[in-house]
Amino acid sequence: MDTNGPEASETSPESYWTAVGNIIRERPYGPAGAEIRYGTKHFAPAAKVYIIDWYPGTCQSIVVVGQHRKSKRLITLSLDVRLVENLRAKVCYNPTAIAKFKEHYSPKSHYNAGPISSLTKELAETMCRAIPHWQLNYKTKLRESALPIQEETTATIPFLVWLRKLFQ
Repeated sequence: MDTNGPEASETSPESYWTAVGNIIRERPYGPAGAEIRYGTKHFAPAAKVYIIDWYPGTCQSIVVVGQHRKSKRLITLSLDVRLVENLRAKVCYNPTAIAKFKEHYSPKSHYNAGPISSLTKELAETMCRAIPHWQLNYKTKLRESALPIQEETTATIPFLVWLRKLFQ
């Protein structure tokens, strides 16, 4: 029997390339990161998630499919980019996950993710290269925004001077 014929393609399982990552084990939470939380609200620490879509313009969120920590069902949700680590490009053969991919890529009136055929090896590798840069950039922006306003900068910006006087 020839395994390269049309019969082989009918029996081979459906598969898609995705970026795969793990949920971070520990993360700071609360004011100044005083508390440590494990995993996220929806995912257990080190849970495997398939990254199937992203928002390249914002560089803050990714769309993932993974096993919910309580119900143990696969869910699709938008996740903060800082909550994923250990990125790699892999082929997904899981039929339940593929059903979630198809659900996400099905045409909707409010959002069009495009065709599911866009889940290619090139896209998965691009995500694996770009997401660490997003994470680094996101953390830098947060640190800069948390810096206190200096007196010399407020003197040059009349609105901030007015606002500071208002709340004193």
